[in-house]
Amino acid sequence: MSVPPCTGLFADWLGLRYEPDKRTLLWVAIYHVLTVALWKVWWDIGIAAKVVGVVVCAYWSFLGATITHNAIHVPLFDNKYGNSLFQVVLSHTYGWPVSALVPGHNLSHHKFTNTAKDAMRPQRMQFKWNLLNYLLFPAVTAYTIAASDKAYMMDQKEKNRPIWRQYLVEAVSFYSVQALLVVYCPEKWFFVVFLPQLYAKYQIIAMNILQHDGCPAAEDDPINNSRNFIGATINYMTFNNGYHTIHHTNPGWHWYRLPSAHAELIAPSIHPNLDQKNILGYFFKAHVYPGKRTMYDGAPYVTPPVEDDEPWYSGTAETYSDVKKEE
Repeated sequence: MSVPPCTGLFADWLGLRYEPDKRTLLWVAIYHVLTVALWKVWWDIGIAAKVVGVVVCAYWSFLGATITHNAIHVPLFDNKYGNSLFQVVLSHTYGWPVSALVPGHNLSHHKFTNTAKDAMRPQRMQFKWNLLNYLLFPAVTAYTIAASDKAYMMDQKEKNRPIWRQYLVEAVSFYSVQALLVVYCPEKWFFVVFLPQLYAKYQIIAMNILQHDGCPAAEDDPINNSRNFIGATINYMTFNNGYHTIHHTNPGWHWYRLPSAHAELIAPSIHPNLDQKNILGYFFKAHVYPGKRTMYDGAPYVTPPVEDDEPWYSGTAETYSDVKKEE
């Protein structure tokens, strides 16, 4: 299925490449409207309303994180300035400079899925209580991700590559705004901005457990290395981020194509356990009750030997996915 090209003012004025991404822009706008609204009424509402507001903002910030994931694979605009500005906006949506996601995700996780060079591999988690493997995964992986990201960015800085300059723009903008909000009102910053964005970052990393735990390395099995969540609602809200296997095999494909491509190329040969209809149902079964960790095919989980992280970065000039694969 081809992606409908954008036409009209969005194409002429903004340079938006694809028609479906009008909804992407709407989702980002909704997050910022909700955040500004909650900030404005914070002192005028009760505790219950504040809790609801924080939860709603956290959910939409997480949706912004899924949009960020899509944008670092397939940029939305046909000009570099539009993409640069949008990444700055996304940095303020999910709470981190967007370009910092590229090394750990595009260049480590995608290239070396479920191996020692994958900074986000679930095999590093070996708690007997499977819920802890999910809850603590972001904290356990944070150091490795940060160290690799720093090495990558420092090399990009030394070589004066565009991604370093883009990262600098995002970082200066993001941290400056965060500092201003802290000074202006620490309480509102913490509850309205920081907590929702912390949840977004936490959840987008923890998703790796749901998507890859119990699966083989991509180099050993190009199909059964990822778990999919094929429910209509989650994929509408997250722009088809539930179709994970086809995304791994074709990371440069636009999200609009993934459901039909999954049905044609993945579904006929993937193990049925790896097509889950309900992500909440899977989470409860896998991590709460009975909470038994298994391999992707339902066999008892085989705990791998503890292995050290292998450095994945070796001076590459790569940044985004190969968007030519869209054709």
